[in-house]
Amino acid sequence: MFTACLCAALAGAVRGATYPQVPPDIDGVLSFETAHFVQPAGWPLITAAARAKEPLGPGVDFERWRLATAAGPLSVSLVRVDLRNPYVALQVATRYDRIVGPGEALSTMAERHNAVAGINADYYDISGNGEPTNLVLARGVVQHAPNGRAALLVGDGNRIAMGPATWTMSLTGSSGASLNIDDVNDWSHGSQLMLFTQSFGMPGEADAAAEISLTPASGGGYTVTHAVSDDLTFLPLAPDDLGVAARGSAAVALLHGFHEGDTVTIAQTLTPQIAGLREGVGGGPVLLRNGDPYEDPDAPSPEERDVHYPLTGAGTSADGSTLWLVTVDGRAPARSVGVTRPMFGALFAALGAADAMAFDSGGSTEMVIRRLGDDTVTVANVPSDGRERSIADGLFVVNTAQPGPPTRLVMRASSPAVLVGSHLDVTARIVDAHDQPVPFNGALEFSATPANAATVDAKGVLVAREPGPVTVAVRAGDARGELQIDVVSHVDTLRIANVARAYAPSAQYVLDASASRADGSAIAVDRDAVHWTSSGNGGRLEADGTFTTSNVASRTDAVARVGGAQAAATLLVGAHQVVVAGAMLPGDGAGRWHLVKSPSDLAATMDASHAPDGSAALHLSFDFGRANGTRAAFLENDIPLAGEPLIISIDAFGDGNGAWLRASYRNGDGIYDSVTLARHINWKGWRNIRAAIPPQARWPIALTRIYVVAPPSQSASGDLWLRNVGVWYAGPSGSGLASAKM
Repeated sequence: MFTACLCAALAGAVRGATYPQVPPDIDGVLSFETAHFVQPAGWPLITAAARAKEPLGPGVDFERWRLATAAGPLSVSLVRVDLRNPYVALQVATRYDRIVGPGEALSTMAERHNAVAGINADYYDISGNGEPTNLVLARGVVQHAPNGRAALLVGDGNRIAMGPATWTMSLTGSSGASLNIDDVNDWSHGSQLMLFTQSFGMPGEADAAAEISLTPASGGGYTVTHAVSDDLTFLPLAPDDLGVAARGSAAVALLHGFHEGDTVTIAQTLTPQIAGLREGVGGGPVLLRNGDPYEDPDAPSPEERDVHYPLTGAGTSADGSTLWLVTVDGRAPARSVGVTRPMFGALFAALGAADAMAFDSGGSTEMVIRRLGDDTVTVANVPSDGRERSIADGLFVVNTAQPGPPTRLVMRASSPAVLVGSHLDVTARIVDAHDQPVPFNGALEFSATPANAATVDAKGVLVAREPGPVTVAVRAGDARGELQIDVVSHVDTLRIANVARAYAPSAQYVLDASASRADGSAIAVDRDAVHWTSSGNGGRLEADGTFTTSNVASRTDAVARVGGAQAAATLLVGAHQVVVAGAMLPGDGAGRWHLVKSPSDLAATMDASHAPDGSAALHLSFDFGRANGTRAAFLENDIPLAGEPLIISIDAFGDGNGAWLRASYRNGDGIYDSVTLARHINWKGWRNIRAAIPPQARWPIALTRIYVVAPPSQSASGDLWLRNVGVWYAGPSGSGLASAKM
């Protein structure tokens, strides 16, 4: 049986309770055809290529490529933008139009800004307040200062520059006082003099020794409207107002030199300088410069240079007329293995780019598109987290044409083929001459030819009758459209879709099957056309795919059949534990734990002294104090974990100190990831704590660290005792899927 705590952890691991909703896989709704893909220099040989292509708006086209290479499959999404098209504009957007605060999915950013395409952009403080690390320039206003690394800048005529960005800003008062601003909308512990805007979004206490607020003056410049000391909250700002906050000696200088009623002028420079500079966003590294590969000396995360990763980037042609936005999926060996940074640069060169740079990668890599006529965007790649990650900012393409009268119909189907006897949804969207969606309140008139092969009702639901090609036509007033659909008599490939790593006990799930043709294109199949059977003791599987799990760790083998094809999958219910390090012993030998401190002079010690209740454990004592930067005490080891564990667990004796406890593991590709065991050690005595291993882990993994951490400007001190490191595997012990004791 299972404790309520474990059931909750398991349910979170397998039902997606820990993560946002998984976006639909766009490959299932696109029509691919064999095409030629230019072989990038240094790439493994491309042996086959298929492409789906469609326009998104004036001067904007989308392509999705499925490549077979000698080193594994690759999925590439790209948007090609004609920068000279008068209806193309580029915009930078931040999460909820704020710098600090909760992250936001790229898709909702795009929808708020009515974008036709967009990619994730800058790296961000993922363990802190989530602010971007580099430049944010939106509509001509610097919202976050650059850090000297690569940025993409946009000026008049969509002219683009890529490279390291630098910035300076100074305030000069009517009395002659002048101060240099350190940061914009960045009130980290090291900031002394910050300018902030209404987009700051900083919650909580200001912790500022001095503040002034500035309102635009009628004759130019700004007027000081408030000057306060020791303010508990940041001064409220109108949309065009600015604020300045100061600490330490800068606070004294601010209040001494700037008073209510003073006139203030602001001077700033941002390089590289482009005429009409209005948008900019950070990232890096630079990949190409003047057509040649470039080794960026200030590359973020340089250790990732030669790792096959999901990557996002942008490139421009030598004449400045074309922009490519590109994502390459990764961390999915069966679908896309990812590329290295040099390979990514070679891809841009093969596309025709002279200059190119990357943006944040890994689980942040994402592209969204707004298909013609749609009001909402579609995730155009497959994020490696299996879901959209909340990010800090993005780079977007906007169609600036004014909406006009309807001119044509755009038709789409939920898949390009349908099995005889099944249904298929056909939709029609109306657009104007410049590809803007147009509302239509009248009736759509659908028809299918030949009539004996399929029928379609007034809502666009097609019923497949006989195999063969079908033309679906639709009319809306004077606008007309056609779509070709294939009705097929059999299924080439069938798989059980979205099989969970484990199924929670005493729960109910609805299984689904995914059908496709030999070329990989999807076939629509009605749910009730699929017949299900099962064997094993994992629960009851109904003929309609409803799976009711048992209340113990168990296993069921499921089989789905339809259209002459069948698919099988093993469904594991519940989980069992394997202890991998019961007695955690300090030392430098094999299997022993050793202490690493960051910074190296951190006040932390490790020994084998017993817990307060007299039980044997590994003891960690620490005092992080309050200082700049993140401080951590790492208990390091290297313990291979067989198979695909669901959960890491450990017994921890806490003293209620409130510290943050995490674990790190090394993926099979050499990249390290971390999970949170406890956000706050707020208990006293022994407690078993657990963290789900994300489904995007690349197996096999090895446990490398258990550590206590304090974020910037937070203090933590105390004692912690640890024992019984364990992992949980799906299903019963002996299920054959990595349950062997180590």
